[in-house]
Amino acid sequence: MPFGNPANVDVYTGRGDENQGDGVSILAPQRYWEDVNEGDTIPGFSHKLNWTRICMQVSGSQDFNPVHHDPQYAREAGHEEMFINTGWYQANFGRIATSFAGDEGWVRKFRMEMRRMNQLGDVSSWGGKVARKYVSDEGDHCVDLDLWVENDRHGVTTPAQATVILPSKG
Repeated sequence: MPFGNPANVDVYTGRGDENQGDGVSILAPQRYWEDVNEGDTIPGFSHKLNWTRICMQVSGSQDFNPVHHDPQYAREAGHEEMFINTGWYQANFGRIATSFAGDEGWVRKFRMEMRRMNQLGDVSSWGGKVARKYVSDEGDHCVDLDLWVENDRHGVTTPAQATVILPSKG
């Protein structure tokens, strides 16, 4: 897991604009297109998928399909265990992309492929890298991001791509 070990789950290692647990939100400087390089690592974070986190996610998303909160039902339906739903993936990838883009940036495009499950007991680790940097035909300063979530059982479970527009210094 390149984005943390299980001893440090739920510690955000991104831009620094997340609540650090002391009730204070720290805003990091805006990222500019000129400061980004292809191959740069995008800071990520990890979540331990325990009962509390899964129940919070089900409650917040209002997705009450029993495969997301009832282990017996999930197993009877042919799954190894209850598992996290689509909205959770979208929200976490959105967290990474919008944190990368900053307040003056914009997420232009996003896609993901849910290939394997992240389920109760997993530590899911989220991160990415800068795949491409270019100026669009419209003159926007674009950065393509390769994003992913992985766990110890399967490696990468859900690859994703996003295009963000960053402000330029020029």
